[in-house]
Amino acid sequence: MNIQIRGIGIPPTAALAAHIERRLAFSLSRFSAQIERVVVRFSDLNGPRGGSDKVCRVGFTLRGLGPESVEARDADLYFAVDQAAVKAGRRVARMLEQARG
Repeated sequence: MNIQIRGIGIPPTAALAAHIERRLAFSLSRFSAQIERVVVRFSDLNGPRGGSDKVCRVGFTLRGLGPESVEARDADLYFAVDQAAVKAGRRVARMLEQARG
């Protein structure tokens, strides 16, 4: 599964990229045959002011079903990634179940 990682205002570190790939592989690997593309975007909405403002968006495209995305926010970017990965796994499962009828 090819995962594109893009940081907006936050440069992606090697540790963060490894964490993103590991968490998404865990959540989405069973659906890898149906997933065409995965793009992860993360940003810090408030900059240096702090607060619960780190956002992780996971966008994905499923074969025959089109694009979809999920989002998670937290003060800790790693935790936001974890939450977004879980949401992505649930959303993919739900979309595939609905497509089967």
